[in-house]
Amino acid sequence: MLRSTTCEIILKALGVLLIVAALLKGHQLMTEPVVDRNIWSYRPFLIFQVESELALGIWLSSKLFGRIAWFVAVLCFGLFCCVTFYKALTGTASCGCFGKVHVNPWITLAVIDLPAVVALLTFRPRSTIAYLRSSAATVLRTLRLLWRALHRVGGMTGARHSHFTFVLRRLVSPTPHRRLQITVSVIVAAMTVSTPILAVVKPTKVTSTYEVLEPNTWIGKELLILDHIDIANQLELGNWLVVLYHHGCPDCRTVIPEYKRMAEDLQGSDFLRIALVEVPPYRTVITQHDVAWIWGQLDKSKQWFVVTPAAMIVVDGHVRAVYGQKVPDIARILSDAVATEKYTIQIRHR
Repeated sequence: MLRSTTCEIILKALGVLLIVAALLKGHQLMTEPVVDRNIWSYRPFLIFQVESELALGIWLSSKLFGRIAWFVAVLCFGLFCCVTFYKALTGTASCGCFGKVHVNPWITLAVIDLPAVVALLTFRPRSTIAYLRSSAATVLRTLRLLWRALHRVGGMTGARHSHFTFVLRRLVSPTPHRRLQITVSVIVAAMTVSTPILAVVKPTKVTSTYEVLEPNTWIGKELLILDHIDIANQLELGNWLVVLYHHGCPDCRTVIPEYKRMAEDLQGSDFLRIALVEVPPYRTVITQHDVAWIWGQLDKSKQWFVVTPAAMIVVDGHVRAVYGQKVPDIARILSDAVATEKYTIQIRHR
């Protein structure tokens, strides 16, 4: 009895935690923009994640299907452990579990995810393994009866019908119907209200506190963030390959060494130089400008949302070409720089 009571308390606590996490993520989706870097930052997927956590949290708090809820909770928080551990290893600044409340992944893993799995495994319901085996066998028998029923004309025989009814009662009878109706109604109502709100309410891209940067729209224009870069006086003249990066971005840690090698290959040539500009929060310690490339920083006047790494050819402070997250071939970069140089010369002659 004590073990079952403790398990119910743990499930309720985890359910409340999931509901709080879903509300915080939903608030972030309505107040902060989302940069679609991959599937994990794709807005529809984030909305699905919020709704899933909300529904699961309500279910875990309801005492419905206790053993199945325990099993789903173990799988869920086991998955959370894997994701949080990966984020911690890759140096991500926040686990992303609680919206705008940034928590280090190592802290989340040590304080929430791992203890939750350990507590669930320690205080599991009695005869859980036997119950899961029995439930699996019951489901298989039910499916087999349904399959046979579809292939028989005139319905099932009396014996099979009685067995089929017994199986269904076994699946449903442990659950109070009133509690089931209330829980399902709450979940449906919550998702019916929250999903359209999250889908429709989208924050603007530019405010006084944050700004979404879209380098692909800058081609042919002046570098819009030039006034916010500490090395702007150098970028205003000459040909530059400007790379925006973030210390917490795994792709950046992969491509930055390649850009450094490229800068070393171009060293001694005044035609094209490489500038590595860090997006806050900062981690790189800049002691002095390197001979082959120079370091720069985007200021902290606002929060910047940008898909990094973002590389672009800048000629006299104007963007002439933009590249994706992969490092382009140096021949392509030089070709774009030469083409833009000729374009600039033609404009000046006119």
